[in-house]
Amino acid sequence: MPEEGSTKSESTPSSAPTEVISTTTPSPTDPAPPEPETTADTTVAMTEVKPGTPAAEDAATETPAPPKKKVKKPKKQRSTLARITELPVLILLAFIIAVFIKTFLVQAFFIPSSSMFPTLKVGDRVLVQKLQYTFGDPGRGDVVVFERDVFGPKDEERQSTLDKARNFFRDLLGLPTGEFEDYIKRVVGVGGDVISYSGNPRVLTVNGEKVDESYISRGVDKGSPTLTGSDCRRLDMAQVEDSCRVPAGTVFVMGDNRGNSEDSRIIGPVDENKIVGRALLIIWPPSDFGTL
Repeated sequence: MPEEGSTKSESTPSSAPTEVISTTTPSPTDPAPPEPETTADTTVAMTEVKPGTPAAEDAATETPAPPKKKVKKPKKQRSTLARITELPVLILLAFIIAVFIKTFLVQAFFIPSSSMFPTLKVGDRVLVQKLQYTFGDPGRGDVVVFERDVFGPKDEERQSTLDKARNFFRDLLGLPTGEFEDYIKRVVGVGGDVISYSGNPRVLTVNGEKVDESYISRGVDKGSPTLTGSDCRRLDMAQVEDSCRVPAGTVFVMGDNRGNSEDSRIIGPVDENKIVGRALLIIWPPSDFGTL
């Protein structure tokens, strides 16, 4: 018997809670779950274009957009100050080039007299090439320019600086300066040649052969100074019978206008080192343009 005041507890076995998993297949009639709401960030899928449809043909024939043109940056424009500064430099450079060409290569000469008529007329301008005789010797028939001092010392005249500058630039351009600085004649004999010029009409003979001179004025010379054996000593030339021998290193020159030319018949042969150059071309006036 139980004691008084005590209680008897009856223990009941406890069972673990179990989760029931439903395996029932949803019925077709069950309502579909609600679709999620779309937001502004939702990406919209592009509709696929099926081939053969009008939309596909339109897409195939659509002209692609032209490529974008590159925008060229505008070039920097030079300032007016830079242009003004550049101009004197260009002028100076052009002047230096012109002086170099005139001194060493070619130079224009103004014809001041009629001593070379009809080949050259008063006022003609000829281009003289200066390098030829640096590498070679003058030849018979060459029209050459030589220095004035072969006629004797030049009379010195007082000139202002302005006149000298003016004459320098005029000479640079082949314009008349009012002074006869150089002369132009034709070479008829070179060093070692034996020449004479005599008869009526005059006949030029070089090394015993008559020279055809179709270039002289009027084609014939009947009264200009002669060159015979009696002139050799006066001209510092060796006499060979009734002719004179041209000394080595010199040339004998005469003008084409024999009756109006002061040339080697008066002053004697000209030293080759006094020759400025060979006249090659008449450049002015246009009506007389041509080679010599």
